[in-house]
Parts: sequence; structure tokens; C-alpha cells
Amino acid sequence: MNNDATITRIRVQYTKGPSLRFTGHLDLQRLWERLLRRSGLPIRYSQGYNRRARLNLASALPLGFVSEAELLDFWMDQPLPLEAIKDRLSAAAPPGLAIQSVEAVDLQENALQVRMTASEYETTFFDPQDEKALEVKVEALLSQEKIIRTRRKKTYDLRSLILAMAVTDQEGEPALWMRLNADPGATGRPDEVLDELGYSVTDMLIQRTCIILSD
Repeated sequence: MNNDATITRIRVQYTKGPSLRFTGHLDLQRLWERLLRRSGLPIRYSQGYNRRARLNLASALPLGFVSEAELLDFWMDQPLPLEAIKDRLSAAAPPGLAIQSVEAVDLQENALQVRMTASEYETTFFDPQDEKALEVKVEALLSQEKIIRTRRKKTYDLRSLILAMAVTDQEGEPALWMRLNADPGATGRPDEVLDELGYSVTDMLIQRTCIILSD
């Protein structure tokens, strides 16, 4: 058993690219377990018969979405230079998953899911959109006091989960940017926002660009 003074908690920011769009949350967790084993890092494992790498993913990303800013914490039994950790993770990563950065964080810090407050998304359309018409739709949506929807047989107010939203420009074409609430039990989903605007997720590519944590 290692002395607690040698245990290190590492936070990784990574991308989930198009080749992993339809990899679900549980499969992504198993992918990370294999990646950590292949990395050769001194990974800290759970106790008991069925030992698992100790890791913590910030938030499930719905099927079909991509991301440039996913977060994951894992624990090691021994400290190593951050650059060496990043190099080993990058060498073991499968196509579609790129290691953006690594940092050491306090062992006592709350879990990522607890610290999440919001996520930001960029939506690009497969077919060209009329910018003015899109702006009108967004303004009409944001002008509503409440947007009552049902998720898993429970009703909720989607409008209160939309923190900010705007039409942006992506390579000369109109796109949508949104910041949605991500508190535990009160998480906004961009596909539900887009549904209110009259779009299907098959009409566009949704990318998470930022996960915002509380201080």
C-alpha cells in the first residue's frame, strides 16, 4: 500500500473526435481504462476482487456529439512529470481521442460532476442556413419566460437552463453557440434546445467546446 503522500490526482483535457461520435459514456469509460493500462503509468486501482482503474469523467456526452474539451481525473500511486504523463497518454490514445493538456489537482477537490456548472456548445449545420431567419428563431426562443418539456417522464423548464445563446460565424456560415446549465440534476441539452428551434440533430454537428467548473 502506497503512502498517501505519493498519491497523485491528474486532470486530463481531451478531445472526442468524429470517429468516437457514437461511443457511449460507458464504452468511453472502458476505453479510458484500456488506455490507462496501455500507458504504463503507475495507475491507482480500486481494492477488492474486480480491481478497476480509479478514474472520474466529468460528464456524459450524448451519442453523436463531439468535443474539444472533455475532462477526466485519474489517480496514480507515484508522481511523474506532467510532460511524461501527457506523452504516455498520447502514445496510448486511440484514433479520435487527443490529449490536450494534463495537470495535477488537489486530492481533496470535489468530483468533476459536483463542480460542473455549465457547458458550452458550438453547432454547425450540414446545410447552409439563412442567418437572419436563424437570429429570429433564437430571439423568439430567448424571449420566452418558460419552455416546459418532458424528459424521462418528468417535466422541467428548459428556458431556465439556457444561460446564453447567439448566432455565430463558422467559416462564413451561420452557426449556433450556447452555454447551458450543468448543475447536478439541472442539465441543459443542446439537442433539446435545437428541437425547440425546429431542428433535428441529424441536421447538424454539435461540439462541446468548454466545460465550466465552480471555483
